[in-house]
Amino acid sequence: MYPPPNGIIRSLQKTTLVICKMAASILERFYMIDDGFFTFNLKYLFFVGLWPEKYLTKYQKFLYKIYEIFLHFLTVVFLVITGIGTYQHKDDITIVLCNIDKSLVIYNFFFKTIIFCIKRDQLRDLIDEIERSGDGVTEEKKKLMAKYVVFLTLISAAVICAFSLVALFEGKMSIETWMPFDPTVNMMSLITSLQILAIIIFPALCRAFAMQGLVCSMLMYLCDQLIHLQSDLRGLKYSKESDTSTRMKFRKIIKKHIRLMGYSKSMEMIFNQYFLIQNLAVTVELCLNAVMVTVVGVEQMSLLITFVVYLAIALINAYIYCYLGNELIIQSQGIALAAYESTWTSWPADLQKNLLIMINASQRPLKLSAGGMALLSIQTFSQALYNGYSIFAVLNDVVN
Repeated sequence: MYPPPNGIIRSLQKTTLVICKMAASILERFYMIDDGFFTFNLKYLFFVGLWPEKYLTKYQKFLYKIYEIFLHFLTVVFLVITGIGTYQHKDDITIVLCNIDKSLVIYNFFFKTIIFCIKRDQLRDLIDEIERSGDGVTEEKKKLMAKYVVFLTLISAAVICAFSLVALFEGKMSIETWMPFDPTVNMMSLITSLQILAIIIFPALCRAFAMQGLVCSMLMYLCDQLIHLQSDLRGLKYSKESDTSTRMKFRKIIKKHIRLMGYSKSMEMIFNQYFLIQNLAVTVELCLNAVMVTVVGVEQMSLLITFVVYLAIALINAYIYCYLGNELIIQSQGIALAAYESTWTSWPADLQKNLLIMINASQRPLKLSAGGMALLSIQTFSQALYNGYSIFAVLNDVVN
């Protein structure tokens, strides 16, 4: 195996610099977008090849499809070369477990991307319906989601760069992969191989955070609208003079509640498998990291830090999903309490009956599930951690 030619090295370095500048300009442009609640997320999805715009011409759609397939191909290439690299070091259990642990993150992102692409048309219809509803969202919530997605993207890029620099300083690969040349023959070959890995991995990370941003935005939208409904219910005041206006307000509240229930069911159908993959990935990630801590010695401190950082990022992302899912359950159940706390005792009998129906409906909370097996909640997050540790304990007992 031979080192890569100097021309290829310079080309890769220039390409990396151009990609970094483009990413910075795109993120800066995204941060200024505040037209709608989902505008930022949809633009991000568009730039990472997951959301073809409707206004594209036939030729542009063809080019965009090629771009989308190319980014899929980059992820597949990473999984293939890391699989070969893992097999080449099959006799070293530390390298094998380390490769599996790092590759699991990309497997998680890849399968969620496939699910997202399959459900994309249904998701587009749901978002169009939400945008036509005329529901308002505060500017603070829009900026919050924009900051969140940008923060995750920048942190991930910083983590990749940091681990690549550490690997470069130690004179080895950040993850063992197959390359058409020997990465360890000299420093320039090692730098080139690390740049190739960064270029292959970064699009998959951006896609994952673009999807996560959209899902979290939709959950925040539902929670925000449920809070508004509670406020509207508590603010209903009935009198004979305001009979017509109160009935119209109450009718709007009921219609909006029914609409939000429909949105929640649609989201559950769309993201059912998506959340299942997320839940399984966290469980396996925790189990693998626990195994690695017992296998890797204290002298390999850089490896231990790598596992802890990857695990922390995975747990934070999973917690955000579960927290918002738990918040959806709480706010949807709060509709019943808000209805009871309204001034219903002075209402006519027909309005009281309608309010009772609404209370009964609200006692079945809006929810999202992971494959229909577990609700998306804080309890599920705790259960995933417990399952991961339980699997590790069983494996540890078997090995010992």
